[in-house]
Amino acid sequence: MKQITFTILLLLILPLLAQDELNQYNKAEIEIVKLINLPDPTFNPNLIQKPMTEKAILDLGFEQTYKNVSQKFIMRDDKQLLANTYKSESKTTIILLHGVLSSSFLMNKTAGLLRKSTNSEVIALDFRGHGQSEGTPGDVDYINQYVDDLEDVIIALKEEKPNQKIILAGHSMGGGIILRYAMQQKAPKINGYILFAPHLGVNSPTLKKEVVTKEEASFIKLHINRIIGLKMMNAIGETKYNNLPVLFFNLPEAMPVTKYSYRANESMSPLDYKKGLNAINKPLLVIVGSKDEAFDAKKFKTAVTQNSKGEVYVVENETHNGIRHNKKTMEIVSQWFNNYKLQ
Repeated sequence: MKQITFTILLLLILPLLAQDELNQYNKAEIEIVKLINLPDPTFNPNLIQKPMTEKAILDLGFEQTYKNVSQKFIMRDDKQLLANTYKSESKTTIILLHGVLSSSFLMNKTAGLLRKSTNSEVIALDFRGHGQSEGTPGDVDYINQYVDDLEDVIIALKEEKPNQKIILAGHSMGGGIILRYAMQQKAPKINGYILFAPHLGVNSPTLKKEVVTKEEASFIKLHINRIIGLKMMNAIGETKYNNLPVLFFNLPEAMPVTKYSYRANESMSPLDYKKGLNAINKPLLVIVGSKDEAFDAKKFKTAVTQNSKGEVYVVENETHNGIRHNKKTMEIVSQWFNNYKLQ
């Protein structure tokens, strides 16, 4: 009789426990949604940005020095990505990837100098939502779509030239996307990697840890609360809020890109820089300027060499954007190319 009574009580209590857990879960989700929907950060209009120096303006890459031809690639979702191709009768093709707020147009000088220093064909790609490529500015359809697009481009190139060597070169965000690509086990193999001031990853020691200056705060902001909330949501498989912006730039709304969504921001670099670097099993070259404004140049050598067989060079007195055009940079690239017989 006692056993029957206990069983009946258990059957009555279990649904209540389940309901209580469900209520707790719903309360937690409501709080997370509140976190996600906190207002977007705003920029203090009283914080005036310093005027750009003549060198900083030149390093953005507006000058169109080198001739190229346009080329289009069709992605798996039928979107078209545009690339500017710097032709060369070569057995090696370098796919050049730009950074945040940038495009293949602003990589003209970098592409031309790479072609000169390596005697390779160079294809400067516009990521979706950037430059002349289709897509929503600052957004992707899902996390890792930048990598899927890169894979589609590589597949198309290999179909056109099956014996062509492929080198991936990327600046800043472009370098981070390259590391994510290297982690794809089933992706087409390539022959080498060149990373200019790359975004190694969100947990990398190369990210600056010091307090943000007033000048930096007047230009770029992260919605930290929203990122935390969305990470919680994604951990339980909920992705419906991933289109919300989390990375903001103090730029006129008329600019092509002024902010990036959570899913775009997550797609820019590996979650773990060590796994990204460990995935590289081909020659790797990393070059950064000693005066890089975005990353801690002094931390690159340890971060890269402890987690890969890559080579790291720090170019004195060069900046984040300037490293792409620096004469010493191209000399290093040329020597590296020769050392590994990549031509």
